[in-house]
Amino acid sequence: MKINKIITIVIGCLALFALPVNAETPILEELMRKYTFPLIFLSMAGAVFGVGYLYFTGLLPRIIFDTWAWIDERFALHRYVSLAKREYYSVVYTLLPATGRTIPQSHTERYNIKSVWYWYPFYSLGGLSFFAYIILTITGIYLGFYYVPDGEFILDENGHSTSGAYQSMELIMTQVTFGYIIRAVHHWSAHFMVASVFLHMMRVYFVGAYRNPREVNWMLGSLLLMVTIFFGYTGYLLPWDSLGYAAGSIGLEMATSIPAMGPLMAQIVFGGTQLTGDTVTRMYWLHIFVLPLIGTILIIIHMALVWIQGEAEPH
Repeated sequence: MKINKIITIVIGCLALFALPVNAETPILEELMRKYTFPLIFLSMAGAVFGVGYLYFTGLLPRIIFDTWAWIDERFALHRYVSLAKREYYSVVYTLLPATGRTIPQSHTERYNIKSVWYWYPFYSLGGLSFFAYIILTITGIYLGFYYVPDGEFILDENGHSTSGAYQSMELIMTQVTFGYIIRAVHHWSAHFMVASVFLHMMRVYFVGAYRNPREVNWMLGSLLLMVTIFFGYTGYLLPWDSLGYAAGSIGLEMATSIPAMGPLMAQIVFGGTQLTGDTVTRMYWLHIFVLPLIGTILIIIHMALVWIQGEAEPH
């Protein structure tokens, strides 16, 4: 009986929030628009307070273990994790006896390194690059729901030249819930990924990890660096603002300056030898489909070779 009352109250509250405060805006959307950051702060403060209360009362370990037991009873996670771990070590030590190591054991356990991170910080740049790639994928999907790849210039109500792509970017920044934050996370994650991939390759070069038998992985890493840079370039053009148009002009001039292949490259990448609305469409499909497909395949092969060969030991 109590459960039915609780369900009724919850449904009533949701229905109340769904009611419009005026003809256009529901109450919940109005609250999220005006009080986004206070709600985030209150949610985080409530979470910290709840965890602190459970910790000081001694209930936190019990809740964690009970939750894990409930999940493990239904999904048998412990059995599958143990099986995967056993197969992993079996493959490395049986099929690759010459290496005698696994990736997590190559530094800290062999050399007994005592540092802030479990691995060398510079040996974590590859993983950090992959982590940034995951964040970019998630935030990019969210932004893709609202972005319009329309590069045709039109005049707005003030007589200023604009485009559908720029207007959709303004919509994301001003009206979409968390749009400003998601775009900022996407923006800075792109910078972080470019920097981490570049530093990762510098680390590989200076420790000589590109030598035999890792030449193929070095070439794959070079291709991934170019894909990452092209990712950033195509994303830089998508807002189709003044900076994006200037970057497109520079890139088009660089493409057309290639002997013999210049016009063909400009046609493939930019949709012609002049910047038009087709340029944004080309960059959009390169950014959301072609480059992610190529990059994901190269990342899988790259990580598989690292797993097979092991990381190069520090010298």
